[in-house]
Amino acid sequence: MEASERTISQILTEQIRYEIPPYQRPYSWEKGNVEQLLDDVWEAYEAGDEEYFIGSLITIERTKGALYDVVDGQQRLTTLNLIFARLRDKMSDPYAMVDLEARVRLPKKNRDDESKPRLTLRGRDQAFYLKHVLDKQPVSAAILAELEKSQDKPKLNILENIGAIDRFCESKDENTIQAFKDYLLDSVFVVLVATQSTKSAYRLFNVLNARGMPLSNADLIKNLLFARLIAGRKSEDLEERWLELEETIGIDRLDQFFAHHRSSFVAVKSRKSLHEEFEPLIENTADPFLFIEEITASAKNYVRILQASFDDSTALRSLRSLHRVAFEEWIPPLLAFLNKPTAGMTEGEFIVLLEKITYQNWIRRLAFTARLTVYFQLINAIREGKTAKDVVAVFQAGANDVEFRTLLDGEVYGRPFAHAVLMRLEEADQDESVTKTYRGKITIEHVLPQTLKDPYWVERFTDEQHRSWLHRLGNLALLAGTKNYRAQYFAFDRKKQIYTEKNKIVSFDTTKQILGADHWTSDQVETRQDNLVARAMNVWAIG
Repeated sequence: MEASERTISQILTEQIRYEIPPYQRPYSWEKGNVEQLLDDVWEAYEAGDEEYFIGSLITIERTKGALYDVVDGQQRLTTLNLIFARLRDKMSDPYAMVDLEARVRLPKKNRDDESKPRLTLRGRDQAFYLKHVLDKQPVSAAILAELEKSQDKPKLNILENIGAIDRFCESKDENTIQAFKDYLLDSVFVVLVATQSTKSAYRLFNVLNARGMPLSNADLIKNLLFARLIAGRKSEDLEERWLELEETIGIDRLDQFFAHHRSSFVAVKSRKSLHEEFEPLIENTADPFLFIEEITASAKNYVRILQASFDDSTALRSLRSLHRVAFEEWIPPLLAFLNKPTAGMTEGEFIVLLEKITYQNWIRRLAFTARLTVYFQLINAIREGKTAKDVVAVFQAGANDVEFRTLLDGEVYGRPFAHAVLMRLEEADQDESVTKTYRGKITIEHVLPQTLKDPYWVERFTDEQHRSWLHRLGNLALLAGTKNYRAQYFAFDRKKQIYTEKNKIVSFDTTKQILGADHWTSDQVETRQDNLVARAMNVWAIG
C-alpha cells in the first residue's frame, strides 16, 4: 500500500482513470455538501492559503499508474469532476477549455482514439453522466419528470449539484473563475492511497468515512456480499441485483429494511452493529446471488407492508391501524409470515391477529423486551413451519384480554396510544369496503372540560364524577384542526356548535354521537364509554 500527497492536478492528469466499483454506494452528495466544499475552498483561495487539504482517496491500483478502483472518496472525486466540467462550460478562453476538458476526459493520443472519461460512475449512472455532464446535452422536462417519478437519487443529485456549481459561478467573472480553477488544481491536496490487495481495500472500506458521509450499514453489508463472490461470477451481475434491491426499497430506507429482515430471520435481539450481525448470514450462504435473491424477495414484501399493498380489506384496515403504533417491532413477524406463509392461514387472518396482540401489548404498557418475546415466538413458529393452530396459540398465550379491558376502561387521555385507539374505533363499525382517509391535523377534545368553570358543568357533575370521567374514552372526541383552547370551558350547546363546524371539515362518526345528545351528563359519558370499550374488545380481544 502506498500513500502520498497529491494535488488535484496530479490525480487528474495524463492517462489516469478512476472507476467506482459496484459495491460502492451511488453518488449521494446533495447540494449542501457541494456548497460546503466550494465555500471552504473559496475561503482558502481568498485567504491566500498555499495549501488546502480535502481528505483522502482510497483506491485499488488495477493498472500501475493508470487505472484505479475508488474504495473511499468517490463523493469528492465525482463532485470535483462535476465542478471541472461546469467550469469548462463557463470558459471562452480555448486554452482554459482544453485544460479543463483534460481533467474530465483523457487527452487523445491519436486523432482516431475514442474519448474516454477520466471517471466511470456506477453502471446505471454513467450514461447519464456522459450525456448530460461531459457532453453538455440539456435535460428535458420529460427526462426530469421521469427521474423525479422514479426517485432516481444519484441522477437527481448530479442535476442538483450542477445547479449549485452554476450558482457559485454566477457572481464571478471569467478571470476569477480561471484563477479559482488554477487554485483548485494546484493548491488543493488529497492523500492518494493505492492498494494492490482487494482484501486490504475491503478493510479500509469498512473503517473509513467519506467527507461528512459515514458508511451506512447497507454499504458495509454490500461490501461483505461482494467479498463473497464466487470465482468466475462477474461483479457486474451482482451489481445489477443490488441495484434492483436499491430501487425496490430506496437507498434511504435500506438500513431500516435490513434491520427488520434480520429480525424476521433470526428472531433474537441484536448484540452487535447491523452489518456485523449480517456477516455470519452472508458467510454461511452458498452463493451470494441466492442470498440477494432472498433479500430482494423480502424487500418486495417490506414495500407491501409500507404501502399497505393488500387486496384483503380486513388486512388493509388492520395494517393501517398497525402503522399508527409508536413502534415497529410488529414488522419483522409480518415480514417473516409474508416471506414464508403458514399453511392454512391467510394474510388477512395473520395481520388481524398481529394488530390485536400489538395493541394489547401497547396498551398493557409492556416493555420492549416483553413485546419482543411474543414477536420472536411468532417468527420462530413461522420459520419452523408450525401449523396455523400453533401460530394462533402463540397469539393467545401472549394476550391478556382482562388486563387489556381494565386498562382501556380507565384513563387514556395523554397516553401514547390514545390517538391511535380513537382512530381505530372510528373505523370499527364502518363497512370494510369503505376506506376513509384522514388528512390534516386531528386533535382529541374533552367534552366535559378539564376545569369546572361554567355553571352548566357545575350543575351536572360532582368533583368525584369529574375526576372519574374526564380522561376516559367516553368523554373524548376527535376533531379536525388545532385544539380549541378558548372553547374548552364552554357549556355543551356552545361546544356542540364548534364541534359541528369542525366535523364538516372532517367527519368523525364517533363525534356525531356526541352531537346527537341534548345534554352531556355522567349517564351520557358512561353509555358512550361502555359502547367504545365494547367496540375495542370486538377489535382487539383474542380470547
